[in-house]
Amino acid sequence: MTEPARSEIQAFLDGFAHDPAFLARYPYYAAVLARLIPVADPSVARMAVSFDGGRFYLHVNVDAFLAEPQYLRGILLHEVHHVVLGHLSHPKFADAAEPELMDLALEMSANEHIEEPLPNPVVWRAYAAAGIRAGQSTIERYEKLRDALRSGAFKARPVPGIGEERADDHRFLRGRARDPGAVEQTRQLLQKATAEVDEVLRGDDRAGPHRLLAGKEPGRLIEELTGVTAPAECPLDWRVALRMFVARARAPVHTYARPNRRFPGRVGEVPGRSYSPRLIDRPHVLVAIDTSLSMTRAELAEIARHLARMAEHARLTVAECDAEIARVYPFSGTLTDVAGRGGTDLRPVFAPAFLGAQKVEGVVYFTDGEGPYPATAPPVPVLWVLTKAGPFACPWGEKARLERKRW
Repeated sequence: MTEPARSEIQAFLDGFAHDPAFLARYPYYAAVLARLIPVADPSVARMAVSFDGGRFYLHVNVDAFLAEPQYLRGILLHEVHHVVLGHLSHPKFADAAEPELMDLALEMSANEHIEEPLPNPVVWRAYAAAGIRAGQSTIERYEKLRDALRSGAFKARPVPGIGEERADDHRFLRGRARDPGAVEQTRQLLQKATAEVDEVLRGDDRAGPHRLLAGKEPGRLIEELTGVTAPAECPLDWRVALRMFVARARAPVHTYARPNRRFPGRVGEVPGRSYSPRLIDRPHVLVAIDTSLSMTRAELAEIARHLARMAEHARLTVAECDAEIARVYPFSGTLTDVAGRGGTDLRPVFAPAFLGAQKVEGVVYFTDGEGPYPATAPPVPVLWVLTKAGPFACPWGEKARLERKRW
């Protein structure tokens, strides 16, 4: 692109990002847009974002927006969502087994929380039958769509563009390894944009839905980016640790060695039915987190990093517990401020009524071990992950330690 053309498209974006009406309604979005490098790109249908060499680029088909100016603001917000949600940078969005479904999940997450006009957008409500709900993470939506496809809930493979369309071009989001350092670059962009806006906004000016990014506080987005990508300081091989939770369920299989009930005399011709153990290689695990005051924030941050690694091999439900259970929720990729911070009692999670209702294959309990535990073991395997050195007298369950010299 020639220098005059680059200057022209840069002036176009700068003028839009500094428009008083846009700034008043979308201050954080304007700060992010000001850090994207715009390029005129007629090869994209409307717009796209990319990351290369430590920089974020905004690809703009100028002619398309001259023809459809009503969509300009909405699609700009959409592109900001792709950037701040880590769709360009985080490796968890790359090389999905079902790329069309990842495409759908990316698009519906980027469209959520946008009130401006969009061209026939992909929205989560259209896929509610697959378990898609408001506020879910992109990865959770992808997994819901994938499970629905594999269970036969979809009569045809859902593909954006049939009845709905993408607001932008996903060529830079799709099926490629993420550049090293891209997550850190995204964090820095968010941090700088947030600091710039926060310096201007004061007090009540920071409140309200238009002081959010993708429906979240900017600081929460930063935590989600960094909390799941930083390496755990105390390595633990979760593939090995979770083998104790790999459950076996009885599943029907057909075999010629067993008589068919309808045709008992035709052994070897008509297969009969038998039941055989079936390996469940992605167990559902209850992760209990001791949120008492004796657990430091550094310990909780370390637990969050381990949950991200564990989630690669298991489906996780988190229970926050100090002296009682405070919250229960599916793990969505990050660990936010925990509830509780009172005394310690390790027993509530193992109460038969609560544990039975979770329908899990096992329990991983992160704790410093400073509290009473049940006298008898529960009916599922338990792994205690101890965050402090020192004795832990519980006679049942496997034990591992996350010890650091300085916490």
